[in-house]
Amino acid sequence: MESLLSAYASHSDEDDEEPKKEEEEEEGNWCLPKNREGRLESAAKRLRVVEFSFFPLPATASQSLPKPKDFGWHSQELQIPHQQYPDPASAAAAGIAPGSRYVSKRERAAAIAQQQLGSAPTHTTAILPESSASHEPPGFQGILDMNLPIHIQKRLDKARDGVSSRNHLPKEVIVRLRGHDKGVNCVRWSPTHGSLLASAGMDHVACIWKLWTEGMEQPACKVSCHTAAVKDVQWSSQGTCLLTCGFDKTSRLTDVETNCEKQIFEENQVVNTIQFHPFETDLFLSGGSKGALRLWDIRSGKVVREYFKSLGQIMDVDFSKDGKRFASTSDIAKRNASDKTIVIWDYYNQMLLCSIVKCHDTFQQSYIVNRLVVLTTEEVYMEPYTCPSVRFHPYEDCFIAQSNAGYIAAFSARPPFKLNKHKRFEGHQVSGFRVQCSFSPDGEYVVTGSADGCLFFYSYRSSKCLKTMKMHENVCTDVAYHPVLSSVVASCSWDGSVCVYD
Repeated sequence: MESLLSAYASHSDEDDEEPKKEEEEEEGNWCLPKNREGRLESAAKRLRVVEFSFFPLPATASQSLPKPKDFGWHSQELQIPHQQYPDPASAAAAGIAPGSRYVSKRERAAAIAQQQLGSAPTHTTAILPESSASHEPPGFQGILDMNLPIHIQKRLDKARDGVSSRNHLPKEVIVRLRGHDKGVNCVRWSPTHGSLLASAGMDHVACIWKLWTEGMEQPACKVSCHTAAVKDVQWSSQGTCLLTCGFDKTSRLTDVETNCEKQIFEENQVVNTIQFHPFETDLFLSGGSKGALRLWDIRSGKVVREYFKSLGQIMDVDFSKDGKRFASTSDIAKRNASDKTIVIWDYYNQMLLCSIVKCHDTFQQSYIVNRLVVLTTEEVYMEPYTCPSVRFHPYEDCFIAQSNAGYIAAFSARPPFKLNKHKRFEGHQVSGFRVQCSFSPDGEYVVTGSADGCLFFYSYRSSKCLKTMKMHENVCTDVAYHPVLSSVVASCSWDGSVCVYD
């Protein structure tokens, strides 16, 4: 008992107060672990801040904080952002990348608390990621930008809103474009960008013109990927790519903005004509000098269908408005006969067609090789003249074909595809040249070039010649209406010039 009394007597009151203080601290910090290392680890987990590419880690902050290996867990190096995060406008002015991650309130509060502990972050200029840097050649930047004059932009907006859908005859030439060293074979308007016009030339170049802008007399871009003359050019449905073909036996897809070649479609024949499908925009049809018609898929770069009928070279192709059929013109030369025909094809037939051409029959059957389906291929034009161009009407079930006899014939687009004997557009000259014809977007006018360098405008209803314009010194090879602007027309010639009218 004496030993116990002496032990209690030696114990002071101060020793009794220390456990009470520890208990009070534990009650006030109930959310933290009891040991010091556990407390630091929990606090560090709550102060996780995602690494920012435009805010470096201050030296003072890295020295004041313990290293991750001391916590017993692995994490990225802690970085502290600014105390005040600017709004998007001020962030853009400060050079902060607009695609930065959103910072939550908890992270901002943790950063402010850390700054109050004595860290002083420094500000540096933002460094944009490499993906945002432009890799485009300086000469081709902004070719797809629609910076047009106010009066042209208003006309485009009204036309797209359907205010004015009827076409009109142009009055005068507004600009003469000279960028080709040799003759120009065709011109094509962009379907999505109202100021862009493409032309294919015999100088191995396809030019892209940006109209109604400063310096529009010179091409905004020259596509020079071909090693021989370019015979045809087509825009993609999005208006961002250009498809060209020519004497080098290839079709090439080029990105308009960067002027970089994306794909090459090689063939064993000179490619005379190309045409995108109106609805399946990743497919295009090509026709060449050996009579082969091939359907290409730009996604795989391979031929998905082939149409063959023992024909001569394919002069032109065009799809019907519903995309179920297409027409081709070809040059046939056989023993005891010299027939140049127009052939209507069934687009959805996925097998190779075999046909026998008879010189004086009104139609001839074509058979599928594997005996699946029997189709009919109509020979609708039996005169001994080549047809260098064929175009379907934008709304009606009919099509027209240019004849080297010096007139344009009209046909029905329904079986049996009869010739309309009451419609003939004549007055211009073809004389063996590849002179192309086309409809106006509303289908009321038929336009064509001429061997004497003139433009001819015909009324589709009455077949009468409404207007003639003499603008070229050599053969006018192609005329095309603008897809939106009602009275804007473009033409090209073998003298190397491209003219735009309004």
